Amino acid sequence: MPSRPPIHALQAESLFCWCCLLLVFTASALAQQTPFRPSPASESAPRVPGFGPLQGQRTIPGFGPEGATQVALLPEDLAKADDRMQRYDSNRDGYLDRNEIGGGRWSDDPFQFDGDRDGRLSRLELARRYSLRRLAESGGGMPPPSTVSVPAGTSPSADEQQRRDRERRAMEEAARARGALRGTRESWHLTETLMSRHDINRDGVLDANERRSLGLPAAADLDRDQRVSRPELSAWLAQQESLQGRAIPRELPAWFVEKDKDGDGQIQMSEFADQWTDELYDEFSALDLNNDGIIVADECLQSLHRLQEEYTNQRFQLIPVKGVIRSDIEVKEDRRIADLDVQLQITHTHDDHLNVFLIGADGQRVELFTGVGGNDDHFDNTILDEESPHSILRARPPFAGRYQTEELSRGGKGLKKFYNGSMAGTWTLLVEANSDRPGVLHGWSLIFRRVEEAPGATSEQEFD
Repeated sequence: MPSRPPIHALQAESLFCWCCLLLVFTASALAQQTPFRPSPASESAPRVPGFGPLQGQRTIPGFGPEGATQVALLPEDLAKADDRMQRYDSNRDGYLDRNEIGGGRWSDDPFQFDGDRDGRLSRLELARRYSLRRLAESGGGMPPPSTVSVPAGTSPSADEQQRRDRERRAMEEAARARGALRGTRESWHLTETLMSRHDINRDGVLDANERRSLGLPAAADLDRDQRVSRPELSAWLAQQESLQGRAIPRELPAWFVEKDKDGDGQIQMSEFADQWTDELYDEFSALDLNNDGIIVADECLQSLHRLQEEYTNQRFQLIPVKGVIRSDIEVKEDRRIADLDVQLQITHTHDDHLNVFLIGADGQRVELFTGVGGNDDHFDNTILDEESPHSILRARPPFAGRYQTEELSRGGKGLKKFYNGSMAGTWTLLVEANSDRPGVLHGWSLIFRRVEEAPGATSEQEFD
């Protein structure tokens, strides 16, 4: 039968167990009371970052502890930015670099608003500058530049805007390298106006839908990326202005401009007439000197000068108070009239007191104008031309240029009643004055364009 351990041995073993448990609880308590002190390295670079801005990185506009200080861009801020762009952007690339900024007087360093740190200020970055100034002047304080954002719904997020800016700059620089972007001061001004009206999402470019909404042709998208940037639009507008200036000399008749539907400075047969007759074909052939089926400006001018004849009466005549004068031009050449214009020069200080008529060689009378111009003065080499798109009824003295007669503007035939008639005979200019002031008729002219007979044609009289 085994022997039992002594009573004092059991007590000693129990006491040892209790001591161990006491040590465990004591160590646990001490561990809870002693705070953990991270090393300096762990303080400067925690393994799990918090929610604040990371060291060395800019706060995204609209987020972080300074988000409450953001301001919105107003039209007046954008207008000021556009004005500075127009004034200082000497290379017309749509940005201000440090050299361009150096040409102006600035109350602060504008490049603190260079949000993407590319060394250039964009239109939106400049606008943020003026929005902050506006807020400061209104007593709202001056928030940090990085906290300014564009109003919600009018622009993309900051990251998206920066991405688009980078893409746009790369696109514009590539276009400049190809020599494709050549804007003018006038085209840039018009560009900014169009962008302010039609860049709906305010991303700095016109997408395909925005381009179509303003009627801009696809040709304005110079790099064919389905977006039209400011430099692209400015260059295209300058190109169109240049082409228009070359294609339409001032001395060309109004019908040339009207028929040139695509504005390329020449008239194809499809533009000249929708339905053809022998008379229209003869007229087109007379203008198409090289017979290539296209009338260019030089051909039109040469043909008109060859077929045009001008008859003038330059005799000085006093226009009496409440009186009438007549001035005659004798034409001896018996040719058929294709077109007739009347040019006159009058000095009078009350134009609407004058009524002027042309009486043809056959006695037909045309009202050139009656009571036009209000109380303003004079007629400065005014040309009455029925092919002009402008009516003398809606023009202002001294009426320099070409205008439809009043008779044609009111639904009559005007000078067209003489077309296809004979040039020969005595033509009379009749001037009636209902004024208490005298005036002067310095001279007037009949400008005929005769019908050119086809080679070998025989007049009707020779058949009789």
